[in-house]
Amino acid sequence: MNELIQDCGEKVLQALSSILDRLNKYDNFSSLMQGVGLALLTILIPFAIAVLTDVLQKKKDETIEYSKLDLHVVLDHVFEVKHLIFFIILIFLPSLLWGILFGFIRLILLIIWIIGVILVGRKLRHLYLWTKGNVFDLRFSYLKKLTNKKDIVIVWHSVWQTENINILDAKQFFKIFSKKIDKLI
Repeated sequence: MNELIQDCGEKVLQALSSILDRLNKYDNFSSLMQGVGLALLTILIPFAIAVLTDVLQKKKDETIEYSKLDLHVVLDHVFEVKHLIFFIILIFLPSLLWGILFGFIRLILLIIWIIGVILVGRKLRHLYLWTKGNVFDLRFSYLKKLTNKKDIVIVWHSVWQTENINILDAKQFFKIFSKKIDKLI
């Protein structure tokens, strides 16, 4: 058993060594990292403009169903601006440090960059789902996570003032609402 563990450990170290050798050969890899980051931002910006324009137009007319809820969902759940800024830093910081740092640290930078790309990709997926019209899953998940008491009053008022609620959606809203009330009590 010890030999098996030792053999696996040696193979992992050889694989890491091989990856490090390849990473150290590519000085222009930082350009590739920046290019991917810029491509993601290029996709993100038009989505953001389209979604925010739509939601802000709805907000002007409070008779539109879920107008305030949608604004909160988009800003606090779909975009999560604080997180998005951090994710973008995860993408661009490694590319800036790539030329300065070498060896094992480049592997760490690569991992950080991959995490940033994945997290921004998830944000793009949420924006895509919102734009496509799959908003109820995002609304429900936002309402489940919501803890700010001031926001709770605003968004639930937006939900309950809606006149034409689908019965299945109403049941899901009620489940979330009752759990939230139980938790607050």
